[in-house]
Amino acid sequence: MQINFTIVIAYVSAIILFLGTPGPVTVMVANTSVKHGIKAGIATIAGTNSASLILIGASFAVIQGIFAISEQALLWLTLFGSLYVLYFAINILKDRVNLEQVAALPRQESKHHFKDGFIVGISNPKDILFFIAFFPLFFAISNDKVLSVALLVGIWMLLDYGILSIYAVMFSKIKSNKLANVINKLSGLVLTCVAVYASVMTACKLYLGTKIISHH
Repeated sequence: MQINFTIVIAYVSAIILFLGTPGPVTVMVANTSVKHGIKAGIATIAGTNSASLILIGASFAVIQGIFAISEQALLWLTLFGSLYVLYFAINILKDRVNLEQVAALPRQESKHHFKDGFIVGISNPKDILFFIAFFPLFFAISNDKVLSVALLVGIWMLLDYGILSIYAVMFSKIKSNKLANVINKLSGLVLTCVAVYASVMTACKLYLGTKIISHH
């Protein structure tokens, strides 16, 4: 049972580059940590991490031929997810942060932050296609198939949680209302742009797909 450490290093480097680039999940974790503190940020990460695990499991099932992906179903799921992110982003834009007021209030339940993190994390089911393309590149990490899958998933989840936790700690240290509100508005704008773009593109694909089917 051998492990190819050259592939391990390449895999870890690829994940760090991928996860280190801010995206909707990173923005959400940063925003939650600024407004509600490190515990809320960690609960959000737990939600996004759980969503990643489900998408990874689905991608392995597709790779193994256990089930196939319906493009139409994937598009509808993507549209639903994009609209949820847009709803979440609009609420962020409407919100005004007062760190002193937030500190005086009881912390929101972890389940609430976990749920938001999970929905945003799973809102892009096209990540399944990314994982389908990504993981086979590193299957030679071990000569044992089960060990290879366990290593690939384990390293991904560990780094995913670790990198997002660094963001959560950094942003939870912010004590300036002005800076917190700037980050809040920027977070809302980024999420709005991503959600609108994804919604429009997905709706166009669904419309074109419907037209093609009707012509047949």
